[in-house]
Amino acid sequence: MTANAAPIVRGVSGAALRRLLPWVALVGGIVLLQILFGSEATFPASLDTFISDPLDALGAWIRTNRRSHLLFTGFFTPLTNVIDGALTGLEGFLLWLPWYVVVAAVILIPARVKMWKQGLLAGGVLLYTGLIGLWEATMETLALMSTAVLIAIIIGLPLGIWAALKPTVERVIRPILDAMQTVPAFVYFLPLIGFFGIGAVNATVATVIYALAPVVRLTTLGVRQVPQQAIEASRVFGSTTRQTLVKVQIPMALQTILTGLTQTIMMALGIVVLAALIGAGGLGENVFQSLSQRRTGRGVAAGLAIVAVAVVLDRVWRSLANFDPARRTPRQWRLIGIAGLVGATVIGRAIGSVEFPEVWSLSAFDPIDNIVVWARDNLSWITRPVNDFIVAGVVVPVRDFLTDTLAWPALIFVTGWAGWRLKGWGLALFGATAVAVIGLIGMWALSINTLVQVITATLIAVAISIPVGIWAGRKPRVEAALGPILDALQTIPSLVYIIPVVILFTVGVVPGIIASVLYAIVPGIRITALGIRGVPTETVEASRTFGATPRQTMLGVRIPLAAATIMAAINQVIMMVLAMVIIAGFVGGGALGFETIRALTRSLFGLGAEVGLSLVLMAMVLDRFTQAWGERLQPPAGH
Repeated sequence: MTANAAPIVRGVSGAALRRLLPWVALVGGIVLLQILFGSEATFPASLDTFISDPLDALGAWIRTNRRSHLLFTGFFTPLTNVIDGALTGLEGFLLWLPWYVVVAAVILIPARVKMWKQGLLAGGVLLYTGLIGLWEATMETLALMSTAVLIAIIIGLPLGIWAALKPTVERVIRPILDAMQTVPAFVYFLPLIGFFGIGAVNATVATVIYALAPVVRLTTLGVRQVPQQAIEASRVFGSTTRQTLVKVQIPMALQTILTGLTQTIMMALGIVVLAALIGAGGLGENVFQSLSQRRTGRGVAAGLAIVAVAVVLDRVWRSLANFDPARRTPRQWRLIGIAGLVGATVIGRAIGSVEFPEVWSLSAFDPIDNIVVWARDNLSWITRPVNDFIVAGVVVPVRDFLTDTLAWPALIFVTGWAGWRLKGWGLALFGATAVAVIGLIGMWALSINTLVQVITATLIAVAISIPVGIWAGRKPRVEAALGPILDALQTIPSLVYIIPVVILFTVGVVPGIIASVLYAIVPGIRITALGIRGVPTETVEASRTFGATPRQTMLGVRIPLAAATIMAAINQVIMMVLAMVIIAGFVGGGALGFETIRALTRSLFGLGAEVGLSLVLMAMVLDRFTQAWGERLQPPAGH
């Protein structure tokens, strides 16, 4: 018996040693690199300018040759003029129409396909923007978003169909779409300034680039999901490929395509506020003014107006995409509606009743300011310790350790080691290279500062969203109750709810972290709830049959089987926090967020490219690492 036990003991020891070796290598590598490079905590700055100098030179060349070079006179200037003409024409037309005609049109367009509730909702929220004195700014924003969404549809719909029909096309454009969604929206602004200048055209092009991916992806998905039987039946009856596409595939994929359109509108909504940074005007400018004046109420009023624009666009575009003849109102009623709009326009222009009458103003929301000020004065016993703990207890010590104590090669080594453990040498090489490039372009200290803030916000958001998501996944009533709150956090521009946070916690890193948490918990809760709810009922019942308590079933069955989905939720939390970096820069977060603002406001091409590249690399590393972790958590096939 002793002789038989010896090989087993040796086998166990060998297995334990193999499990231990990677950790020994990690600790040994850190110690060795710390000994060799301990005096060089900061990344050497010898190569800081290898990106910024050429790009600054490019910016100077663009400014010098904008009016004369063929690249501009033959392409970018005509394109700018076309987009600007569409924007100013639509905006001028909306302001030329009597205000009540615009509201009536927004109601009647969905009503033509019997979408009365949606039309009344759209008309009601549009009426709100006029009642609070934001009619002109709303029309500016509506024109910008309408133009951007229309361009995104014109480009994205054919591209998505092409990708669905040609797998090679889909493989080519997939990494491009990944990059477009990974890059924070504000990174697009600076390079576009050189080609399109400052103003609404730049904002429109940036919005198209940022918001194009969902309509392409979901169009591709929708067309591919059309049942093959329906396609074959169409061909049996003699339809050509084009006829099958137009009469079968697109109509059957319409709901998925409309989901992509909704996502495009929501992403466009997120960039409208930031567009005010480059002179786009509209409601974003009102939000920025509210932030600078610390007027929470007025920020809420302007933020709700932006949401109103998104609601109007969503309902109108959905109704325009409805081709079902059975839902159309009779032709004579449609003609009466058009005649009524024309008549109201003629009469309104003739009597001078065009502008929205002054009813209220943004001051109607000032009582909200009083509530926030009261909270600031009476809740300092909570806010001050929280602020001090986050800053002095977490952010500053971790940041100083990573920048001043830990040798820079050790951080690159740890990143590579983590990638190797998660998915092998390919991810290890990518992660280590990305971190090294951040250092080589001179963004080492700033990126670490941003990374610490991102990780802090992510940990807080995960600590809130995962338990709440598990609770919501188990209790449909809880999920229904949380729905309106999550919708509000997702639709109201994040710059709006950062205003009261600044007042409560003062300027610094904390407001940016808290605003990031509020913005990021939405996908965390929803995706986690989806994962918990998606655990097969028979598996849960089997657990209960064997006598497991609800707590044991949750910890031993539901959470392990939903672990991959929960990891996807964490991935989305990280991406949402990264999207808030520039917002944090507005309120004292410093680091890459502040540098982005500085690059935008001063047209510093080189700095903007370095900051943008740093954010992109950071986002890609965090995204790929969390995705790889999620893949490791996938349950075995058949479970």
